Amino acid sequence: MGLDDKGIVVLDNGGYNIKAGYVSAEERSRGCDVQSLSSPPEIFPNAVAKPPKKSSSVATKRNGGFLVSAELYDLPSYSGLFFRRPIERGYVKEWDLQRDVWKYIFTRSKVEPKENCFVVTEPIALPGSLRRGMDELVFEEFGFASYYSAPPAALVARHFDITDGLVLDSGFSFSHAVPILNSGAQQQYSRRLDLGGKVLTNQLKEVVSFRSWNMMDEFLVINAAKEELCYVAQDFLAELEDTRLPLSEGNKTMIDYVLPTHASDKENRFGYSRPSVPKRAKGDPSQQEQPTLTLNNERISIPEALFHPSDLGLHQGGLHEVIAESIAALPRQLQGRIYNNIVLSGGNCKFPGFEKRLTAELRALAPEEYDLALTMDKDPELSAVKGGLKLALSHDLERHVVTREEYQEEGHRVTAERFYGRAR
Repeated sequence: MGLDDKGIVVLDNGGYNIKAGYVSAEERSRGCDVQSLSSPPEIFPNAVAKPPKKSSSVATKRNGGFLVSAELYDLPSYSGLFFRRPIERGYVKEWDLQRDVWKYIFTRSKVEPKENCFVVTEPIALPGSLRRGMDELVFEEFGFASYYSAPPAALVARHFDITDGLVLDSGFSFSHAVPILNSGAQQQYSRRLDLGGKVLTNQLKEVVSFRSWNMMDEFLVINAAKEELCYVAQDFLAELEDTRLPLSEGNKTMIDYVLPTHASDKENRFGYSRPSVPKRAKGDPSQQEQPTLTLNNERISIPEALFHPSDLGLHQGGLHEVIAESIAALPRQLQGRIYNNIVLSGGNCKFPGFEKRLTAELRALAPEEYDLALTMDKDPELSAVKGGLKLALSHDLERHVVTREEYQEEGHRVTAERFYGRAR
Protein backbone atom coordinates (compact mmCIF):
# COMPACT_ATOMS: atom_id res chain seq x y z
CA MET A 1 0.00 0.00 0.00
CA GLY A 2 1.57 3.29 -1.12
CA LEU A 3 1.53 6.66 0.57
CA ASP A 4 0.41 8.74 -2.42
CA ASP A 5 -3.13 9.15 -1.10
CA LYS A 6 -2.15 9.49 2.57
CA GLY A 7 -1.47 12.49 4.75
CA ILE A 8 1.41 12.14 7.20
CA VAL A 9 1.36 13.12 10.87
CA VAL A 10 4.76 13.87 12.42
CA LEU A 11 5.29 13.99 16.20
CA ASP A 12 8.53 14.66 18.02
CA ASN A 13 7.32 13.12 21.27
CA GLY A 14 9.29 15.05 23.89
CA GLY A 15 9.05 14.73 27.65
CA TYR A 16 7.95 18.35 28.15
CA ASN A 17 6.51 19.35 24.77
CA ILE A 18 5.32 17.51 21.69
CA LYS A 19 6.30 19.15 18.43
CA ALA A 20 3.68 18.27 15.82
CA GLY A 21 3.46 18.76 12.08
CA TYR A 22 1.31 17.55 9.19
CA VAL A 23 1.83 16.97 5.47
CA SER A 24 -1.24 16.45 3.31
CA ALA A 25 -1.36 14.09 0.35
CA GLU A 26 -1.86 17.10 -1.92
CA GLU A 27 1.28 18.81 -0.57
CA ARG A 28 3.27 15.63 -1.17
CA SER A 29 2.02 15.41 -4.74
CA ARG A 30 2.93 19.05 -5.41
CA GLY A 31 6.48 18.51 -4.18
CA CYS A 32 6.33 21.14 -1.44
CA ASP A 33 9.24 21.81 0.88
CA VAL A 34 8.96 22.24 4.66
CA GLN A 35 8.90 26.05 4.47
CA SER A 36 5.93 26.09 2.10
CA LEU A 37 3.65 23.76 4.08
CA SER A 38 0.23 25.24 4.82
CA SER A 39 0.57 24.48 8.56
CA PRO A 40 3.86 25.14 10.37
CA PRO A 41 4.87 22.85 13.26
CA GLU A 42 2.99 23.41 16.53
CA ILE A 43 4.08 22.82 20.12
CA PHE A 44 1.80 21.09 22.63
CA PRO A 45 2.47 20.33 26.31
CA ASN A 46 2.96 16.61 26.82
CA ALA A 47 1.07 16.50 30.10
CA VAL A 48 -2.28 16.57 31.80
CA ALA A 49 -2.82 19.02 34.65
CA LYS A 50 -5.24 19.28 37.54
CA PRO A 51 -6.03 22.77 38.90
CA PRO A 52 -5.64 23.14 42.69
CA LYS A 53 -9.28 24.21 43.01
CA LYS A 54 -12.39 22.77 41.43
CA SER A 55 -12.75 24.17 37.93
CA SER A 56 -16.02 24.81 36.17
CA SER A 57 -14.50 24.65 32.69
CA VAL A 58 -15.96 22.26 30.11
CA ALA A 59 -12.55 20.65 29.66
CA THR A 60 -12.11 19.65 33.29
CA LYS A 61 -15.67 18.31 33.49
CA ARG A 62 -15.07 16.26 30.36
CA ASN A 63 -11.71 14.85 31.51
CA GLY A 64 -12.44 13.97 35.13
CA GLY A 65 -11.09 17.21 36.53
CA PHE A 66 -7.92 17.20 34.39
CA LEU A 67 -6.85 19.51 31.58
CA VAL A 68 -5.17 17.80 28.64
CA SER A 69 -2.17 19.34 26.89
CA ALA A 70 -2.83 22.90 25.64
CA GLU A 71 -6.17 23.09 27.49
CA LEU A 72 -4.19 24.22 30.52
CA TYR A 73 -3.43 27.50 28.72
CA ASP A 74 -7.08 28.48 29.19
CA LEU A 75 -6.63 28.76 32.94
CA PRO A 76 -6.53 32.26 34.45
CA SER A 77 -3.63 31.19 36.70
CA TYR A 78 -1.01 28.44 36.63
CA SER A 79 -0.35 28.52 40.34
CA GLY A 80 -0.26 25.16 42.10
CA LEU A 81 -1.07 22.98 39.08
CA PHE A 82 -0.65 19.25 39.66
CA PHE A 83 0.97 17.62 36.61
CA ARG A 84 1.02 14.09 35.32
CA ARG A 85 3.35 13.41 32.42
CA PRO A 86 3.33 10.31 30.19
CA ILE A 87 7.12 10.39 29.94
CA GLU A 88 9.41 9.79 32.90
CA ARG A 89 13.21 9.81 32.60
CA GLY A 90 12.82 10.00 28.84
CA TYR A 91 10.57 6.96 28.35
CA VAL A 92 6.81 6.63 28.03
CA LYS A 93 5.63 5.06 31.28
CA GLU A 94 1.94 6.08 31.26
CA TRP A 95 0.49 4.87 27.96
CA ASP A 96 -3.06 5.90 28.86
CA LEU A 97 -1.89 9.48 29.43
CA GLN A 98 0.06 9.44 26.18
CA ARG A 99 -3.05 8.27 24.38
CA ASP A 100 -5.08 11.13 25.87
CA VAL A 101 -2.52 13.76 24.87
CA TRP A 102 -2.22 12.41 21.33
CA LYS A 103 -5.99 12.18 21.00
CA TYR A 104 -6.25 15.85 21.98
CA ILE A 105 -3.64 16.82 19.37
CA PHE A 106 -5.26 14.77 16.60
CA THR A 107 -8.73 16.11 17.41
CA ARG A 108 -7.54 19.71 17.56
CA SER A 109 -5.62 19.28 14.29
CA LYS A 110 -8.63 17.55 12.66
CA VAL A 111 -6.59 14.47 11.82
CA GLU A 112 -8.25 11.09 11.27
CA PRO A 113 -5.54 8.51 12.15
CA LYS A 114 -6.98 5.67 10.06
CA GLU A 115 -6.55 7.75 6.92
CA ASN A 116 -2.95 8.83 7.62
CA CYS A 117 0.61 7.65 8.03
CA PHE A 118 2.41 8.38 11.32
CA VAL A 119 6.03 9.39 11.95
CA VAL A 120 7.07 9.54 15.62
CA THR A 121 10.28 9.84 17.62
CA GLU A 122 11.45 7.39 20.27
CA PRO A 123 14.67 7.57 22.33
CA ILE A 124 17.67 5.73 20.99
CA ALA A 125 18.39 2.42 22.77
CA LEU A 126 14.74 2.08 23.75
CA PRO A 127 13.89 -1.18 25.60
CA GLY A 128 11.88 -3.66 23.55
CA SER A 129 8.92 -3.67 25.93
CA LEU A 130 8.43 0.06 25.42
CA ARG A 131 8.68 -0.32 21.65
CA ARG A 132 5.88 -2.85 21.78
CA GLY A 133 3.78 -0.33 23.71
CA MET A 134 4.29 2.17 20.89
CA ASP A 135 3.21 -0.38 18.27
CA GLU A 136 0.04 -1.12 20.18
CA LEU A 137 -0.83 2.53 20.70
CA VAL A 138 -0.26 3.42 17.04
CA PHE A 139 -1.99 0.46 15.40
CA GLU A 140 -4.40 -1.01 17.93
CA GLU A 141 -5.55 2.17 19.68
CA PHE A 142 -5.47 4.75 16.88
CA GLY A 143 -5.44 2.49 13.82
CA PHE A 144 -2.98 4.46 11.69
CA ALA A 145 -2.62 3.17 8.14
CA SER A 146 1.17 2.94 8.55
CA TYR A 147 3.94 4.29 10.73
CA TYR A 148 7.67 4.83 11.15
CA SER A 149 9.60 5.33 14.39
CA ALA A 150 13.06 6.90 14.63
CA PRO A 151 15.28 8.50 17.27
CA PRO A 152 15.19 12.32 17.21
CA ALA A 153 18.83 12.42 16.09
CA ALA A 154 17.98 10.60 12.86
CA LEU A 155 15.34 13.19 11.97
CA VAL A 156 17.64 16.07 12.94
CA ALA A 157 20.24 14.60 10.57
CA ARG A 158 17.59 14.52 7.84
CA HIS A 159 16.75 18.18 8.49
CA PHE A 160 20.40 19.18 8.03
CA ASP A 161 21.13 16.70 5.21
CA ILE A 162 23.86 15.04 7.28
CA THR A 163 25.49 11.92 5.88
CA ASP A 164 28.30 11.68 8.43
CA GLY A 165 28.34 13.78 11.58
CA LEU A 166 27.07 13.90 15.16
CA VAL A 167 23.84 15.16 16.68
CA LEU A 168 23.77 16.46 20.24
CA ASP A 169 20.15 16.26 21.37
CA SER A 170 19.75 17.96 24.77
CA GLY A 171 16.14 18.13 25.84
CA PHE A 172 13.85 17.90 28.86
CA SER A 173 14.70 14.43 30.15
CA PHE A 174 18.31 13.82 29.15
CA SER A 175 21.00 14.55 26.56
CA HIS A 176 22.37 12.25 23.87
CA ALA A 177 25.41 12.50 21.60
CA VAL A 178 24.56 10.35 18.57
CA PRO A 179 26.99 9.81 15.66
CA ILE A 180 25.46 9.70 12.20
CA LEU A 181 27.12 7.43 9.61
CA ASN A 182 25.75 6.95 6.11
CA SER A 183 22.70 8.99 7.22
CA GLY A 184 21.88 6.51 10.01
CA ALA A 185 21.97 7.02 13.79
CA GLN A 186 24.61 4.78 15.40
CA GLN A 187 23.32 3.44 18.70
CA GLN A 188 26.51 1.55 19.60
CA TYR A 189 28.58 4.75 19.56
CA SER A 190 26.04 7.03 21.20
CA ARG A 191 26.55 8.39 24.71
CA ARG A 192 23.97 9.65 27.21
CA LEU A 193 24.08 12.33 29.92
CA ASP A 194 21.33 11.89 32.51
CA LEU A 195 20.70 15.61 32.66
CA GLY A 196 18.12 17.71 30.87
CA GLY A 197 15.90 20.72 31.26
CA LYS A 198 13.75 19.12 33.96
CA VAL A 199 16.69 18.78 36.35
CA LEU A 200 17.74 22.37 35.68
CA THR A 201 14.25 23.72 36.39
CA ASN A 202 13.93 21.65 39.56
CA GLN A 203 17.29 22.95 40.75
CA LEU A 204 16.22 26.55 40.12
CA LYS A 205 12.97 25.88 42.02
CA GLU A 206 14.94 24.69 45.03
CA VAL A 207 17.37 27.61 44.97
CA VAL A 208 14.75 30.37 44.72
CA SER A 209 12.51 28.61 47.28
CA PHE A 210 15.38 28.59 49.76
CA ARG A 211 16.34 32.21 49.15
CA SER A 212 12.99 33.83 48.45
CA TRP A 213 9.41 32.64 47.84
CA ASN A 214 8.36 29.00 48.05
CA MET A 215 8.12 28.01 44.37
CA MET A 216 8.25 24.22 44.72
CA ASP A 217 4.75 23.81 43.20
CA GLU A 218 5.30 26.33 40.40
CA PHE A 219 7.11 24.33 37.73
CA LEU A 220 5.65 26.20 34.75
CA VAL A 221 6.51 29.62 36.18
CA ILE A 222 10.06 28.70 37.14
CA ASN A 223 10.62 26.95 33.82
CA ALA A 224 9.54 30.12 32.03
CA ALA A 225 11.89 32.19 34.21
CA LYS A 226 14.74 29.79 33.41
CA GLU A 227 14.13 29.96 29.67
CA GLU A 228 13.92 33.76 29.68
CA LEU A 229 16.72 34.70 32.06
CA CYS A 230 19.35 31.96 32.30
CA TYR A 231 22.36 31.98 29.99
CA VAL A 232 25.67 30.19 29.60
CA ALA A 233 28.70 32.05 30.92
CA GLN A 234 31.82 32.01 28.74
CA ASP A 235 34.11 32.33 31.80
CA PHE A 236 32.01 31.01 34.65
CA LEU A 237 34.31 31.79 37.57
CA ALA A 238 34.98 35.36 36.40
CA GLU A 239 31.29 36.06 35.82
CA LEU A 240 30.40 34.43 39.13
CA GLU A 241 32.75 36.85 40.86
CA ASP A 242 30.96 39.76 39.16
CA THR A 243 27.64 38.63 40.63
CA ARG A 244 29.02 39.35 44.11
CA LEU A 245 29.01 43.06 43.32
CA PRO A 246 26.04 45.18 44.44
CA LEU A 247 23.93 46.89 41.79
CA SER A 248 25.51 50.22 42.61
CA GLU A 249 28.96 48.87 41.73
CA GLY A 250 28.13 47.46 38.32
CA ASN A 251 26.40 44.10 38.80
CA LYS A 252 24.90 43.47 35.35
CA THR A 253 23.58 39.99 36.10
CA MET A 254 21.01 40.73 38.78
CA ILE A 255 17.46 41.00 37.46
CA ASP A 256 13.93 40.82 38.85
CA TYR A 257 11.29 38.33 37.74
CA VAL A 258 7.75 39.47 38.58
CA LEU A 259 5.55 36.50 39.46
CA PRO A 260 2.09 36.15 37.88
CA THR A 261 -1.10 36.75 39.83
CA HIS A 262 -4.76 36.14 39.05
CA ALA A 263 -4.82 39.67 37.64
CA SER A 264 -2.00 38.97 35.14
CA ASP A 265 -2.93 39.19 31.47
CA LYS A 266 -2.27 36.29 29.11
CA GLU A 267 0.88 37.91 27.76
CA ASN A 268 2.40 37.75 31.23
CA ARG A 269 0.73 34.54 32.37
CA PHE A 270 4.08 33.04 33.44
CA GLY A 271 5.46 36.29 34.82
CA TYR A 272 7.91 38.75 33.29
CA SER A 273 11.37 40.21 33.88
CA ARG A 274 12.39 43.77 34.60
CA PRO A 275 15.65 45.50 35.59
CA SER A 276 16.50 45.01 39.23
CA VAL A 277 16.39 48.05 41.50
CA PRO A 278 17.84 48.61 44.98
CA LYS A 279 15.60 47.48 47.83
CA ARG A 280 13.30 50.23 49.02
CA ALA A 281 13.05 51.08 52.65
CA LYS A 282 10.50 49.13 54.67
CA GLY A 283 7.25 51.00 55.01
CA ASP A 284 7.65 52.73 51.65
CA PRO A 285 4.14 52.68 50.06
CA SER A 286 5.64 51.98 46.63
CA GLN A 287 6.99 48.69 48.02
CA GLN A 288 3.48 47.21 47.81
CA GLU A 289 3.56 45.41 44.48
CA GLN A 290 3.49 41.97 42.90
CA PRO A 291 5.76 39.32 44.46
CA THR A 292 9.14 39.34 42.77
CA LEU A 293 12.07 36.96 42.54
CA THR A 294 15.53 38.48 42.26
CA LEU A 295 17.86 36.27 40.22
CA ASN A 296 21.59 36.82 40.30
CA ASN A 297 24.21 34.05 40.10
CA GLU A 298 21.39 31.54 39.43
CA ARG A 299 21.22 32.90 35.89
CA ILE A 300 24.59 31.33 35.08
CA SER A 301 24.96 28.60 37.72
CA ILE A 302 21.86 26.67 36.57
CA PRO A 303 22.91 26.07 32.92
CA GLU A 304 26.54 25.62 34.06
CA ALA A 305 25.48 22.15 35.22
CA LEU A 306 25.32 21.12 31.55
CA PHE A 307 29.11 21.47 31.48
CA HIS A 308 29.75 20.39 35.07
CA PRO A 309 27.06 17.89 36.16
CA SER A 310 29.05 17.22 39.32
CA ASP A 311 27.74 20.57 40.60
CA LEU A 312 24.43 18.73 41.04
CA GLY A 313 25.97 15.54 42.38
CA LEU A 314 25.85 13.71 39.04
CA HIS A 315 28.99 11.65 38.40
CA GLN A 316 29.15 12.12 34.63
CA GLY A 317 31.08 14.34 32.28
CA GLY A 318 29.59 17.48 30.76
CA LEU A 319 28.10 17.75 27.29
CA HIS A 320 31.47 18.48 25.70
CA GLU A 321 32.94 15.36 27.31
CA VAL A 322 29.96 13.24 26.24
CA ILE A 323 30.48 14.37 22.64
CA ALA A 324 34.23 13.73 22.77
CA GLU A 325 33.69 10.27 24.28
CA SER A 326 31.17 9.38 21.57
CA ILE A 327 33.53 10.45 18.79
CA ALA A 328 36.49 8.67 20.41
CA ALA A 329 34.53 5.40 20.21
CA LEU A 330 34.40 5.68 16.41
CA PRO A 331 37.09 4.35 14.06
CA ARG A 332 39.94 6.86 14.05
CA GLN A 333 39.70 7.54 10.32
CA LEU A 334 36.17 8.90 10.82
CA GLN A 335 36.75 11.11 13.84
CA GLY A 336 38.01 14.22 12.03
CA ARG A 337 35.01 14.21 9.72
CA ILE A 338 32.61 13.94 12.66
CA TYR A 339 34.20 16.79 14.64
CA ASN A 340 33.69 18.96 11.57
CA ASN A 341 29.96 18.28 11.38
CA ILE A 342 28.26 18.55 14.80
CA VAL A 343 24.62 19.62 14.99
CA LEU A 344 22.91 20.91 18.15
CA SER A 345 19.23 20.26 18.83
CA GLY A 346 16.86 20.37 21.79
CA GLY A 347 15.60 23.06 24.13
CA ASN A 348 18.77 23.36 26.23
CA CYS A 349 20.68 24.56 23.17
CA LYS A 350 18.55 27.73 23.23
CA PHE A 351 20.40 29.19 26.22
CA PRO A 352 22.24 32.34 25.06
CA GLY A 353 25.95 31.62 24.86
CA PHE A 354 25.47 27.84 24.70
CA GLU A 355 26.90 27.24 21.22
CA LYS A 356 29.91 29.51 21.78
CA ARG A 357 30.80 27.90 25.13
CA LEU A 358 30.37 24.36 23.81
CA THR A 359 32.61 25.17 20.86
CA ALA A 360 35.34 26.45 23.20
CA GLU A 361 35.07 23.41 25.50
CA LEU A 362 35.19 20.99 22.56
CA ARG A 363 38.12 22.78 20.98
CA ALA A 364 40.09 22.10 24.15
CA LEU A 365 39.30 18.37 23.94
CA ALA A 366 39.54 17.72 20.18
CA PRO A 367 42.91 16.89 18.61
CA GLU A 368 44.53 20.00 17.13
CA GLU A 369 44.64 18.57 13.62
CA TYR A 370 40.83 18.28 13.47
CA ASP A 371 38.66 21.15 12.31
CA LEU A 372 35.64 21.82 14.51
CA ALA A 373 32.27 23.03 13.27
CA LEU A 374 28.96 23.28 15.16
CA THR A 375 25.61 24.06 13.57
CA MET A 376 22.26 24.91 15.10
CA ASP A 377 18.81 25.73 13.73
CA LYS A 378 17.22 29.08 14.55
CA ASP A 379 14.93 27.14 16.90
CA PRO A 380 16.75 23.92 17.82
CA GLU A 381 13.68 22.60 19.61
CA LEU A 382 12.00 22.16 16.21
CA SER A 383 14.87 20.48 14.36
CA ALA A 384 13.56 16.92 14.76
CA VAL A 385 9.99 17.65 13.70
CA LYS A 386 11.28 19.62 10.69
CA GLY A 387 13.41 16.63 9.77
CA GLY A 388 10.35 14.41 10.09
CA LEU A 389 8.38 16.70 7.81
CA LYS A 390 11.23 16.70 5.31
CA LEU A 391 11.21 12.90 5.36
CA ALA A 392 7.42 12.91 4.92
CA LEU A 393 7.78 15.03 1.78
CA SER A 394 10.35 12.68 0.28
CA HIS A 395 9.95 9.33 -1.46
CA ASP A 396 12.26 7.66 1.09
CA LEU A 397 9.58 7.30 3.74
CA GLU A 398 7.66 4.59 1.88
CA ARG A 399 10.48 2.06 2.24
CA HIS A 400 10.72 2.66 5.99
CA VAL A 401 7.11 2.44 7.14
CA VAL A 402 5.25 -0.59 8.47
CA THR A 403 1.64 -0.82 7.30
CA ARG A 404 -1.31 -1.77 9.46
CA GLU A 405 -1.77 -4.93 7.38
CA GLU A 406 1.86 -5.99 7.91
CA TYR A 407 1.51 -5.46 11.65
CA GLN A 408 -1.71 -7.48 11.78
CA GLU A 409 0.02 -10.36 9.99
CA GLU A 410 3.44 -10.35 11.65
CA GLY A 411 3.01 -8.41 14.89
CA HIS A 412 5.85 -6.65 16.71
CA ARG A 413 8.54 -8.55 14.82
CA VAL A 414 8.04 -6.56 11.62
CA THR A 415 8.46 -3.17 13.30
CA ALA A 416 11.57 -4.38 15.14
CA GLU A 417 13.17 -5.59 11.93
CA ARG A 418 12.12 -2.58 9.84
CA PHE A 419 13.02 0.14 12.35
CA TYR A 420 15.84 -1.42 14.36
CA GLY A 421 17.19 -4.24 12.23
CA ARG A 422 16.41 -7.03 14.69
CA ALA A 423 13.51 -9.02 16.11
CA ARG A 424 11.99 -8.10 19.46
